Amino acid sequence: MNASTVLRIAKESKNIAGIKEASGDMAQCMQLLRDRHRDFMIVSGDDALALPQLACGMDGVISVAANSFPKQFSEMVRSCLKGDFGSAKIANDHLIEGYELLFTENNPAGVKAALTELGIIQNYLRLPLAPLSNGLDSKLKSYIENKKEYLKPYKLLPQSQDQ
Repeated sequence: MNASTVLRIAKESKNIAGIKEASGDMAQCMQLLRDRHRDFMIVSGDDALALPQLACGMDGVISVAANSFPKQFSEMVRSCLKGDFGSAKIANDHLIEGYELLFTENNPAGVKAALTELGIIQNYLRLPLAPLSNGLDSKLKSYIENKKEYLKPYKLLPQSQDQ
């Protein structure tokens, strides 16, 4: 939907609290942010644009990359929300190649491959999904290996026996 349609629906429908903006169009994002009513939330839905969108005033992010790199991605988002764009840029600079690798072929194959390389899950996909091609999988493994000090995985909480 274009910005004017989103804004019209938001104004006419009081039960719509916000929108995930993933058009990739920064001009549209800025128009939404400029013209929204103050209670209408706008969150980024594009990992690679999250930093500039947060800098423009978005309220948060619905992220795929955060599933693979939760600590690092959330640090970038928190830095943005605090207005510390220098720290956010440093974090984002580490992650930007990862964003591209996660989404080059399909989602969730990239995320599952990254989580496997980080030692968190087994890389199992059900049809019709397919694993990453060997070439892309090698690039993702190389990225994670080169960033291993930065991308140290988060600690998993122990599973409750009741689950």
